[in-house]
Amino acid sequence: MDLSADRIIDTLNAATEENLQSGLRKGQVINLPAEGDMLLAGDLHDHRRNFDKLLKYADLEQHPTRHLVLQEIIHGDHYDPSGCEESWVTLLRAAELKADRPEQVHFLMANHDLAQIHGEGIMKAGLSVCEAFNKGVKKAFAPHHHQVQVAITEFFLSLPLAVRCPNGVFCCHSMPTDALMEQFDFTVFDRALTGPDYVRRTGPVYQLIWGRNTSATAVDLFAEKVGAKLIVTGHQPQDSGFARNGEKNLIIASDHNQGVFLTVDLARSEYDLTSLVQSLQKFVAIDV
Repeated sequence: MDLSADRIIDTLNAATEENLQSGLRKGQVINLPAEGDMLLAGDLHDHRRNFDKLLKYADLEQHPTRHLVLQEIIHGDHYDPSGCEESWVTLLRAAELKADRPEQVHFLMANHDLAQIHGEGIMKAGLSVCEAFNKGVKKAFAPHHHQVQVAITEFFLSLPLAVRCPNGVFCCHSMPTDALMEQFDFTVFDRALTGPDYVRRTGPVYQLIWGRNTSATAVDLFAEKVGAKLIVTGHQPQDSGFARNGEKNLIIASDHNQGVFLTVDLARSEYDLTSLVQSLQKFVAIDV
């Protein structure tokens, strides 16, 4: 990859444009066709080996009806000795993939993306991961790091909130908490977003992608409101790679060696949670 600032900015801008102009996108939802298949990663957090394995398995060039959905790419464990976090490397690889194969590669907005937009909000081992990310971008692209940061922010703002499969599988990073579910603004999926939608705690984008520990009862309400049979989310760490939450919610993680990704046959008319679990693939089973 050409790592000049101009090249990176062009790549991010192209990916941003493709995110916004996708023919599969309506409002904040990517609506996949009833053919081919979908591969959905959980939170990646710059796990580069798993990212490489996922791309190898996807083999998008040889599978033109395959769709790859990525989420929470940034904020991993790649730090240089000075404390610069380097997940921008994998983010740019993903943006380049989107620019090259715009109708096959999709994203879900995640809470770490929004934290990076806000410039704060997540601590790890006593350090701000957002500040460490910014420090890494500055080191790599000075004196043009401000322009690169703007391009990264615009890319994050272009990300959709959900992916809908024609068989009733609905994918989003997370769901609102039980306390917020009844009054949650579900129109956020259908309309253009504005500044208040992203505000901490009160904005529906924030409430959607920061919510944790949603009960099975609240999942049922969420599924009803979005017209889905099953909800697949990330966001919550899973040591075994996945967890079932009631009968309608599958939670997956892709950021460690026991992580998984989901495969969905888009032509299949119906799934239940058990058949979704059976469609999970473990990263440890894939050679690179």
